[in-house]
Amino acid sequence: MKTYYSLFRFLLFLPTIAIIGTSCKHPEPKISETEVVYQAFVVHRENLATQLVLPGELEGYYATGIVAKVNGYIKRILVDIGDKVSQGQLLVELEAPELISQLDGAYSELRVKQAMYMNSEGKYVRLRQTNKTPGAVSPYDMDFARTTVIADSLSFVASESKYQSVKSLTNYLNIRAPFDGIITERAMAPGAFVGPNDKNSMSILRLENESRLRMHIAIPEKYLAEIEIGKTVLFSVKSFPDKNFEGKITRLAKRVTIQTRSEIIEVEIINHKSQLLPGMYAHAIIPIKRPELSLVVPQSAVVTNMERSFVIKATHGSAVWVDVQKGESQNENVEVFGKLVPGDTILNKGSDEIKNSEAVNIVLVSSKH
Repeated sequence: MKTYYSLFRFLLFLPTIAIIGTSCKHPEPKISETEVVYQAFVVHRENLATQLVLPGELEGYYATGIVAKVNGYIKRILVDIGDKVSQGQLLVELEAPELISQLDGAYSELRVKQAMYMNSEGKYVRLRQTNKTPGAVSPYDMDFARTTVIADSLSFVASESKYQSVKSLTNYLNIRAPFDGIITERAMAPGAFVGPNDKNSMSILRLENESRLRMHIAIPEKYLAEIEIGKTVLFSVKSFPDKNFEGKITRLAKRVTIQTRSEIIEVEIINHKSQLLPGMYAHAIIPIKRPELSLVVPQSAVVTNMERSFVIKATHGSAVWVDVQKGESQNENVEVFGKLVPGDTILNKGSDEIKNSEAVNIVLVSSKH
């Protein structure tokens, strides 16, 4: 009986023991919020090379319109569009009856003046011979003869110059090629009036040199430091989309055009197989490489808003906004200029939500992508 009573008392006190045991346990700690850790990298310098693709137009190294230097009518045109010509080759023959008449008149005048000069010179020579006998010729006659010879000689020289001048004009009746090239245009036909007095002022032909070509390219101002004479430029044209051609920079304009903020450079091209033609539109590929090492950061590190562009530098656990200017882009990296030095720690992904002087925790990663 006593055993049952003891068991009953034990069961009565069991919940109390459980409650006391539970109240003796330590309270569990609260879980703290996880702190944000930002990826960062160390700034360094490296070579930055990229390509600049700009449009250009091919031109003949020499190109000129063939015009008449004297008034006349086209007698014959000996070449046509597409013909290759050599320097000095006859291209056009003109006829000018008035000019031929002037030449004949100048020639006749020359002969008259020559005869007068020879006659007065002969008289003077004979008087000098006679004057060897004292008193045979008066001093007045000698002076007059000498003066006449001088005047006739000057008149003869003047008429000869006039004849040569008119004769040189007649040489312009035969128009010859000033250089090797190809005829690209023909605007006249036999019988047309041409010359300085032609109101239309049109070229008879157009001649362009196709063995050497020029290409003018407008280079934006910020790239001018990387442009050098002698540098090779690759380019392509629509006629040969799968083929690259090359030329060399030969001239710089040395002047920035205010309207476009660019400088014109000239690329010389040797057109060995005559595949390229003047007037073709080209896409030029110009290699750009900084002469010095540049500070390069991932593009995601640069924050740009309406007021500024900046990167976030981690200094002693705090965020510091550093203003920068962007330079050239290369893949996912970009060149920057600002108050940065190699060894600075920059957040890999910048954001204007990270305030200036805000405490930041970082973990260093590679800046390469």
